[in-house]
This record gives sequence, C-alpha cells and structure tokens, in this order.
Amino acid sequence: MKTSLSPVFRKQMEQMRSIQGTIFNNDAMGELPPLTRLLFAGLWCLVDDKGRTEDKPRKLKKVIVGYDDLSAGDVDEMLQSLHDKCFIVRYSTNGSNYIQVSDFSKNKNPIILRKQSQIPPPEFQ
Repeated sequence: MKTSLSPVFRKQMEQMRSIQGTIFNNDAMGELPPLTRLLFAGLWCLVDDKGRTEDKPRKLKKVIVGYDDLSAGDVDEMLQSLHDKCFIVRYSTNGSNYIQVSDFSKNKNPIILRKQSQIPPPEFQ
C-alpha cells in the first residue's frame, strides 16, 4: 500500500527539527547570552536539510527574535559570536552571504522527505 502525503504536511515535516539537549550543556554555549542561545535554536528551525540559510541578520531578527528589543546589528553581533565559538560558519559564495550550522548533518533528524539544499556549501567542505 502506497501512502501519499499532502503538500502541507510534507512541508511541515521538512521543517521539523529537534536539538539535542547536550548542546545547551556545552561550556562554550553556556558562555553566550540567553538571546544568542535562542537565536542558535531558531536557526535550526530555518536552515535547509544541509544546515544552511542566507546570512541576513535583518531577516533572521524578524523571524527568530522579532518580539525582542534588538536591532539587526545586534543579531549580526550574535551571529558573529556563534561563528567565533564554531557553532556556525558564516561564509560568502558568488557575492552572497550564508550560514552553515556546524555539525548539522550529524545531529539532525533522519527524515527522508527533505529537499536538497539550494545554497552552496562553504568552500572548506
């Protein structure tokens, strides 16, 4: 028997993420301010199946921490802190800026229905 998933359900499945609790037991993560840790958790909900998203602090501010009194510059600094502590990689390819969540493929849920990334990988991979 072949099962067919609705497009809406398939999209929801593609966006489901879970973060292992051990990430918040990490000393380097614990040194970051609470809103930076929230931003990191929010990135997990936005990235594609390879752990990549566009590096657009203004957009990320709106989507992840829109209710908090932060500027896009604040979010840019938070992203840089995550980069400096190696939780994300900020990189540029062909004039566009991107973010790669470090070790995303090792920690994601293995859902087969996900789409391939449309964002190029960082050059070191």
